[in-house]
Amino acid sequence: MSEDKPSKRRTPPITPANLARALRRERDEAPTDVEPAESAPAGPVIRRATARDLASVVALRALMFTALGAGAEAVADNAWQAAAHRWLQVHLGNPRVYICVADLNGSAVACSIGEVVDRPPSPANPSGRVGMLGNVATFPEYRMTGLGQACVDAVMAWFRDETDVSSVELFATPEGRRRYAAHGFTEHEFPQLRVTLDRTPRT
Repeated sequence: MSEDKPSKRRTPPITPANLARALRRERDEAPTDVEPAESAPAGPVIRRATARDLASVVALRALMFTALGAGAEAVADNAWQAAAHRWLQVHLGNPRVYICVADLNGSAVACSIGEVVDRPPSPANPSGRVGMLGNVATFPEYRMTGLGQACVDAVMAWFRDETDVSSVELFATPEGRRRYAAHGFTEHEFPQLRVTLDRTPRT
């Protein structure tokens, strides 16, 4: 199905078999009318995501939720995966969103996402604009290689150089906090509180 009908495209559940098929499909769909040196550069490339990367970005997002403690059944649910795929596709060209991937041999193996969001202005932030850094994840076989950190670095450079946000926020696992220290992230004195609203349809 062509990419001009994203609303009808279904994203399969994240399983090892489906992930392998998605990665093979991304490689097979890569342009073939360029010189090999251009289509397969030596070493990893940190770049903006394209439409052919989205299956991998959704898979990486699933890994992130697993690391944050989400249950296997919830992570494998097709509904949120399809919605995530649509959101990513819609925001590929959004100047307020930077979807970054680490490309290794034609496949996205790590990613991070930066987004500029609007909040009510405050004395500390007169514009109300805040940067949100998220979706930081790397496929297990490529961890400890610096690719996830490189994606974080690229998004932070985008925040500094191409947006006007004065602060950036994120959620991090205890294991992942060290990668943000180089950019000056610290714990806020006012911890976040959250409540989950029950949206189960009443029968």
